[in-house]
Amino acid sequence: MDRKRRYERVVRRFRGAVLFRQDFDVLREVLADDFVDHFAPPWDPPGRPGVEHRFHQAAAALTTRRVEVLVSVCEGDVLAQAIELHFEHTGEFLGIAPTGTRFVIGGSNTFRFEGDRIAEHWGVFDVAKIPDLLAGGGGWSAMWENR
Repeated sequence: MDRKRRYERVVRRFRGAVLFRQDFDVLREVLADDFVDHFAPPWDPPGRPGVEHRFHQAAAALTTRRVEVLVSVCEGDVLAQAIELHFEHTGEFLGIAPTGTRFVIGGSNTFRFEGDRIAEHWGVFDVAKIPDLLAGGGGWSAMWENR
Protein backbone atom coordinates (compact mmCIF):
# COMPACT_ATOMS: atom_id res chain seq x y z
CA MET A 1 0.00 0.00 0.00
CA ASP A 2 1.39 3.42 -0.89
CA ARG A 3 2.10 6.10 1.71
CA LYS A 4 -0.94 8.27 0.89
CA ARG A 5 -3.35 5.37 1.35
CA ARG A 6 -1.66 4.34 4.61
CA TYR A 7 -1.95 7.87 5.97
CA GLU A 8 -5.58 8.19 4.84
CA ARG A 9 -6.39 4.91 6.57
CA VAL A 10 -4.93 6.22 9.86
CA VAL A 11 -6.95 9.45 9.58
CA ARG A 12 -10.16 7.53 8.75
CA ARG A 13 -9.53 5.32 11.78
CA PHE A 14 -9.02 8.39 13.98
CA ARG A 15 -12.16 10.13 12.70
CA GLY A 16 -14.31 7.00 12.88
CA ALA A 17 -13.31 6.23 16.46
CA VAL A 18 -13.29 9.78 17.82
CA LEU A 19 -16.02 11.60 15.85
CA PHE A 20 -18.56 8.80 15.52
CA ARG A 21 -18.00 6.50 18.53
CA GLN A 22 -16.18 8.73 21.06
CA ASP A 23 -13.65 5.91 21.41
CA PHE A 24 -10.64 7.78 22.74
CA ASP A 25 -8.54 4.68 23.36
CA VAL A 26 -7.57 4.85 19.67
CA LEU A 27 -5.62 8.06 20.37
CA ARG A 28 -2.77 6.05 21.89
CA GLU A 29 -2.53 4.05 18.68
CA VAL A 30 -2.82 6.76 16.02
CA LEU A 31 -1.21 9.79 17.70
CA ALA A 32 2.54 9.86 18.37
CA ASP A 33 3.66 10.00 22.01
CA ASP A 34 4.82 13.61 21.55
CA PHE A 35 1.87 14.64 19.32
CA VAL A 36 1.45 18.40 18.82
CA ASP A 37 -1.89 19.95 17.82
CA HIS A 38 -1.29 23.40 16.36
CA PHE A 39 -5.09 23.87 16.14
CA ALA A 40 -5.52 23.64 19.92
CA PRO A 41 -6.37 26.74 21.93
CA PRO A 42 -3.63 27.73 24.39
CA TRP A 43 -5.76 26.93 27.46
CA ASP A 44 -6.28 23.27 26.49
CA PRO A 45 -3.95 20.55 27.72
CA PRO A 46 -1.26 19.64 25.18
CA GLY A 47 -1.09 16.39 23.24
CA ARG A 48 -3.56 13.53 23.46
CA PRO A 49 -5.36 14.83 26.60
CA GLY A 50 -6.19 18.07 24.76
CA VAL A 51 -7.54 16.19 21.74
CA GLU A 52 -9.74 14.08 23.99
CA HIS A 53 -10.95 17.16 25.86
CA ARG A 54 -11.91 19.06 22.68
CA PHE A 55 -13.68 16.13 21.07
CA HIS A 56 -15.60 15.35 24.30
CA GLN A 57 -16.79 18.97 24.38
CA ALA A 58 -17.82 18.91 20.73
CA ALA A 59 -19.63 15.57 21.06
CA ALA A 60 -21.70 16.93 23.96
CA ALA A 61 -23.24 19.50 21.61
CA LEU A 62 -22.83 18.23 18.05
CA THR A 63 -23.43 14.77 16.62
CA THR A 64 -21.22 14.06 13.62
CA ARG A 65 -23.30 12.68 10.76
CA ARG A 66 -20.65 12.55 8.04
CA VAL A 67 -17.12 13.64 7.15
CA GLU A 68 -16.66 14.30 3.46
CA VAL A 69 -13.11 14.44 2.12
CA LEU A 70 -13.13 16.79 -0.87
CA VAL A 71 -9.40 16.75 -1.64
CA SER A 72 -6.57 14.66 -0.21
CA VAL A 73 -2.94 15.38 -1.09
CA CYS A 74 0.17 13.68 0.24
CA GLU A 75 3.74 14.93 -0.06
CA GLY A 76 6.49 13.26 1.90
CA ASP A 77 5.29 12.72 5.46
CA VAL A 78 2.42 15.24 5.19
CA LEU A 79 -1.23 14.56 4.32
CA ALA A 80 -3.48 17.56 3.67
CA GLN A 81 -7.25 17.32 3.26
CA ALA A 82 -10.05 19.74 2.48
CA ILE A 83 -13.15 18.42 4.22
CA GLU A 84 -16.78 19.13 5.03
CA LEU A 85 -18.13 18.17 8.44
CA HIS A 86 -21.84 17.35 8.62
CA PHE A 87 -23.29 17.86 12.10
CA GLU A 88 -26.58 17.79 13.97
CA HIS A 89 -27.06 20.12 16.94
CA THR A 90 -28.03 17.67 19.72
CA GLY A 91 -26.76 19.38 22.89
CA GLU A 92 -26.19 22.87 24.27
CA PHE A 93 -23.66 24.84 22.22
CA LEU A 94 -22.46 28.27 23.43
CA GLY A 95 -25.65 28.68 25.43
CA ILE A 96 -27.92 27.64 22.54
CA ALA A 97 -30.26 24.79 23.51
CA PRO A 98 -30.36 21.80 21.13
CA THR A 99 -32.26 22.64 17.95
CA GLY A 100 -31.87 19.44 15.91
CA THR A 101 -30.51 21.61 13.10
CA ARG A 102 -28.30 19.81 10.62
CA PHE A 103 -25.52 21.87 9.08
CA VAL A 104 -22.20 21.64 7.27
CA ILE A 105 -18.96 23.49 7.90
CA GLY A 106 -15.92 23.40 5.69
CA GLY A 107 -12.34 23.17 6.74
CA SER A 108 -8.94 21.68 6.22
CA ASN A 109 -6.69 19.32 8.13
CA THR A 110 -2.98 18.87 7.64
CA PHE A 111 -1.20 15.99 9.34
CA ARG A 112 2.50 15.23 9.63
CA PHE A 113 3.30 11.58 10.22
CA GLU A 114 6.11 9.73 11.95
CA GLY A 115 5.83 6.17 10.69
CA ASP A 116 2.13 5.36 10.71
CA ARG A 117 1.24 7.72 13.56
CA ILE A 118 0.15 11.35 13.45
CA ALA A 119 2.89 13.54 14.93
CA GLU A 120 1.43 17.01 14.23
CA HIS A 121 -1.90 18.49 13.18
CA TRP A 122 -2.93 21.88 11.78
CA GLY A 123 -6.58 22.73 11.17
CA VAL A 124 -8.76 25.54 9.91
CA PHE A 125 -12.56 25.31 10.17
CA ASP A 126 -15.44 27.71 9.56
CA VAL A 127 -16.68 27.52 13.15
CA ALA A 128 -17.56 31.22 13.43
CA LYS A 129 -20.75 30.65 11.47
CA ILE A 130 -22.11 27.89 13.74
CA PRO A 131 -24.04 30.21 16.12
CA ASP A 132 -25.75 31.83 13.12
CA LEU A 133 -26.65 28.44 11.67
CA LEU A 134 -28.17 27.33 14.99
CA ALA A 135 -29.87 30.49 16.18
CA GLY A 136 -30.71 32.20 12.92
CA GLY A 137 -28.98 35.40 13.99
CA GLY A 138 -26.55 36.85 16.45
CA GLY A 139 -23.03 35.61 16.03
CA TRP A 140 -20.92 37.12 13.29
CA SER A 141 -23.85 38.19 11.12
CA ALA A 142 -25.02 40.57 13.85
CA MET A 143 -21.95 42.72 13.24
CA TRP A 144 -23.28 43.64 9.79
CA GLU A 145 -26.89 44.33 10.72
CA ASN A 146 -28.20 47.93 10.80
CA ARG A 147 -24.99 49.46 9.57
